[in-house]
Amino acid sequence: MNTNFEFLATEVPSGLVIDTSEPHHYPTAEDSLEFHSARLLLLLRYAGGKYSKISGRLKLAKLDFFVRYPSYLKKALEANATIVAPVDPESPMIRYKYGPWDNKYYDVFAFLVAKGLVSISPTKRGDEFALTDRGQEAVNELKGPDFDEIINRCELVNKRFKDFSGTQLKDYIYNNFPEIVALPLNSEISS
Repeated sequence: MNTNFEFLATEVPSGLVIDTSEPHHYPTAEDSLEFHSARLLLLLRYAGGKYSKISGRLKLAKLDFFVRYPSYLKKALEANATIVAPVDPESPMIRYKYGPWDNKYYDVFAFLVAKGLVSISPTKRGDEFALTDRGQEAVNELKGPDFDEIINRCELVNKRFKDFSGTQLKDYIYNNFPEIVALPLNSEISS
C-alpha cells in the first residue's frame, strides 16, 4: 500500500521554528464581538421596555452609553444608586456628531441579525431594533452572575430614560455632561 506521505518530510524547511508560547495580546471586552453582542441583547431586553425594542440608532447608542459608563449613569440617577462597576468602562465609546457612539455597532448588529437574535426594521422614528424569539432565549441564557451588573444597569437605564426619545437623550447628555461635548470629534470618552 503506497501512502504518499514521503512528500511531507521534504516540504518542511529545515530551519522552521514554531512558537508555541502564549500570545502577548489577551482579548479584552473591547475586542470581543460576543461581549458587545451580549450587552446589546441585554440592553434590548431590559431597557427596551415591554416588547424588548428600541426605536432609533440615536436612542440605542445613548442608552448603551449609560450602561457602559456607570459613573455617568449614577450622575443621571441623581441619587446614591447602588452601581458597582469599574472606574473605566468595559468598552469605551467615542464622541461623535450627536454624542457618544461606537462604530462597532455596524458589525455587532450585522452579527446579531445574521444569527437571528435581533431584527432591524425601518419605521418613521428610525430603525427599530427588536429581540427575536431566539434573541429572547439567548438573553435567558445570559442570566447569571457574569451579567448581573449589566442587567442591573440596563434596568436602571430603562427606569430613568424609558420615556426619552433619542434626541431628548442626546440633549440630556449635552446639557448635563459638558465635558463630553467639549471633546473633539472621534475622541474616546473617559469616565
